[in-house]
Parts: sequence; C-alpha cells; structure tokens
Amino acid sequence: MYAETFRPNNLDEVIGHQEAKESLRKYLTSSGFPKAVMLTGPPGIGKTTLALSAAKTVEFDPLEINASRSIRSYDDVTKIKDACRSAVNIHSFMRGDRTRKTCVILDEVDGSDPHAQAKIVEWIKDPLRKVPIICTGNELPTIFKRNADHIEIIRCFPPRATDIQKLFNENISDILIECQHDIRKLIHRVQYGNSDIIPKYIAPPTGLPVEKAFQMRQMMFGLPDFLHEYRVCIPDNVPTSKTNSRYKNGEKNVRTAESDILQKKQLLDKSHNSQKHLKNLVKKKKSVEQKEQLQLDS
Repeated sequence: MYAETFRPNNLDEVIGHQEAKESLRKYLTSSGFPKAVMLTGPPGIGKTTLALSAAKTVEFDPLEINASRSIRSYDDVTKIKDACRSAVNIHSFMRGDRTRKTCVILDEVDGSDPHAQAKIVEWIKDPLRKVPIICTGNELPTIFKRNADHIEIIRCFPPRATDIQKLFNENISDILIECQHDIRKLIHRVQYGNSDIIPKYIAPPTGLPVEKAFQMRQMMFGLPDFLHEYRVCIPDNVPTSKTNSRYKNGEKNVRTAESDILQKKQLLDKSHNSQKHLKNLVKKKKSVEQKEQLQLDS
C-alpha cells in the first residue's frame, strides 16, 4: 500500500504538524525523559507516522506496539516494561550499535484495557524508566487526563488542503472532502479508486420482537428508523420459514399482497385445525373417563 510504502522516515518529510514536530523533537532530545507524550486526534492524519519519524530523526530505534491488540492486561504491560529495562534493545546490541537507544511507541492506546492503561501510567511515573514513551490514539483516555503532570498531551489536526495538494498533480479538493481529511483514506482512494457501492437489498419486515423493540425505541426517542429504506410497506407481516412451491428454479419469489393474504390464510387454517384437534382429544379423554366410571359403578 502507498500509505506504508511512501511513509516519511524523518520529521522534515512530514507535512504539517509543526507544533507537534517541535514538541516531539524537544522531548526526545531531553535528558531522563521524566514524562511521556500522548498524540491524540482524528484517525488517518499521521499520528503514528509522526511518532515513528521523530524517533528515527533523533536516531532512536522505534519499538512500535499496537496497544489495542497487544496490551489487554497488567501482565502485558509488565512484559513490555521488563523487556525495556535497558535503553538499548537486543537487536541493536546484536548489531553492535550500543548507542542507538529504544523509543517505545504505543499505538492506539485508547483501545487498550482501562486496567492496562493504569499500568502504563504507573510505568510512566517509574523513576527507573530509561526509555521514552510516545502514545497515540484517536481519543484521550480519562486516566491520561488525570495524570497530565506526567503526560504531555499534544493534539494533532489534519494538514491543510494546500499542503496536501502539493503531493498530487491533479486537483484533490473534492476527494479530500469526501475522505473527511483522512490522509490514509485519501491515499487508499488514489491507489485503489472508489469502491463499488453495495446495492441495498429491499427486504420485508421480519415481525420479530427484536425489530419491533428497535422501532419502538426509535419512536420513543424521536430518532429516525434506519431500516425504513429497507422495508416494503406491508403491515402486520408474519414471518415464515417455508418456501412457496409455486416458484421454480430461476424464477423470482416476488412478494405481493395476494401472497401475504394466502400466507395468513394458511396460518389461520393451521391454527384452526390445531384447535379442532385439541377439542377432539378432550372429547376422547372424557369418553374414556365416563366408560371407566361406569365399569366401576357396575
């Protein structure tokens, strides 16, 4: 994918985010790394790219971890913490590069478990920590807000349209608006084109309790019925799992008012027959009881 193939390798290649770039450069060149950095903003605007390029620019070895997948408990954070007790990771050590230190990048940290986020904050506060920590996420976790003294929060915004236009020969203003300034989505759109729109399948209402409860909830709170455009206006539909034998292979089973009337009639006949059968069973049982009573009396 172009979004990965042409990802910037240093901060000078990143478009926009001037304040974020200066803050990251200042953080990574500081001594001791007393705090951590949290990059927050809409998806697809380059937060992960900022963190990776900043680490490479200051000659750190970035250790990128998808927190929403890999960090789900206290133990996961503890394992990462134990692996980063040394400022130089094992790969740099084996290459003989003992001066290239590690920079931990926790991507999508807002999608990790809240208990794991609390453990991350404990790790950030640990005075024995030797590696810088950069977190990214679409939303800012509540526990990070409460610990703003230990976490520098940097809000990222989409680059300006004029800056993005410099990368393309054609006018992309309309596509950029359609992609809602999501740069990753824009690059995918340029590479693969517009995806085919899936046609909407018009289906009748099911009549199930779940669907009726959804309709009542939408009406109660004055919300629109999102399934309205998928419905056929046939009231009091009764669901059935039987197929109609009148239709052969290759023909379409088109729903009509006549088929609904016939279907209801069949259901009523079935219920009537079942009630009639039940009455016959009751009569037989009474006759058997009467015969047994006569035999006892005689």
